Amino acid sequence: MKIMGIKNFCKANGIDMLVLFGSAAGDKPEGSRDIDLAVKLKEGTKISKLELIYKLDDFFTDKEIDLVVLTADTPPLLLYEVFMKGVCLFEKRAHLFEKNRLRAWKLYLDTEKIRDMRSRYLKKFVRKVFHVA
Repeated sequence: MKIMGIKNFCKANGIDMLVLFGSAAGDKPEGSRDIDLAVKLKEGTKISKLELIYKLDDFFTDKEIDLVVLTADTPPLLLYEVFMKGVCLFEKRAHLFEKNRLRAWKLYLDTEKIRDMRSRYLKKFVRKVFHVA
């Protein structure tokens, strides 16, 4: 079964968590053009993103893989997409996905004012640019 293969793959490659997100995790996965995956690596794991994509291709042969390696610097909006709309395929420890989902939600809320401010600034900038011409 594929899920047991994924579990063994994750354990063998130092992956603490593997999450499917994006259109493939939605209501109509057959319409997706690629597979969006996020991995959280065990601390100290030395494996390249390219090598992971190559190895993961054995499980998702029919689509191109878009891989995100989750780190402390992963942007809050990306974390929100991964954890609020994603499906956990593997977690090394129980509740690891839920713990990260809560963290993503908190970061999303904490950065809401900044996103709103940036959006207002960009709209104002675009209006100025189009009124000059």
